[in-house]
Amino acid sequence: MFAFLAWVPLLAVTAATAPGYKHVGGKSGVEVYRQMQSPVIELLAEGEIDAPPSVVRDVLIDYPNARKTSDHVAESRILASGLRQVTVYQRLNLPVISDRDFTLHAAWGERGDITWVRFRVDNANGPAARNGVVRLQTLNGGWDLRPIRNGTATQAVYRVQIDLAGDVPMWMVSGGAAKDLPKLFDNVRQQARGRSATAAASVSAERRSF
Repeated sequence: MFAFLAWVPLLAVTAATAPGYKHVGGKSGVEVYRQMQSPVIELLAEGEIDAPPSVVRDVLIDYPNARKTSDHVAESRILASGLRQVTVYQRLNLPVISDRDFTLHAAWGERGDITWVRFRVDNANGPAARNGVVRLQTLNGGWDLRPIRNGTATQAVYRVQIDLAGDVPMWMVSGGAAKDLPKLFDNVRQQARGRSATAAASVSAERRSF
């Protein structure tokens, strides 16, 4: 159903086994790698998140609140939704360069013990281009979430392929993105902690009511 899922293999392929990747940074327990053979920016980041995969997935697909996980998202709104899939318009506010925008098609599910999320550009099903905003044609990627520590935490692998278009040097984009990915993980961790705490409080309240 989702042919674009083949672009990002499951967690069995990580930076340790995928050819062509070079370590380019890391922070907060997150290691970042760049695919050096790609004609566009292609990055992989991996690290742990102290929440179950289902909670992490719910954070990642909460597109109306995407600004809580990505510092560069200035606008994010759902255009259409279906069973385990959504079409969403986003606009990015980036330092130095003009705003970028795009429409994404995202989907999610499970395969074995892996919870996955995938996204790809789907501009044909979104709004027309806007004056002063550069329309992205390449933004594909996804997350593979594997349970660790008896399912209480997640080993997360994130891969993204992006071309910011315009006269933007590739070295500047890749360097900035490599620094941003640990912050993305930190933001996801923070949101996941909040959801886990809310769920635990709800369960505790239900138990007290009996």
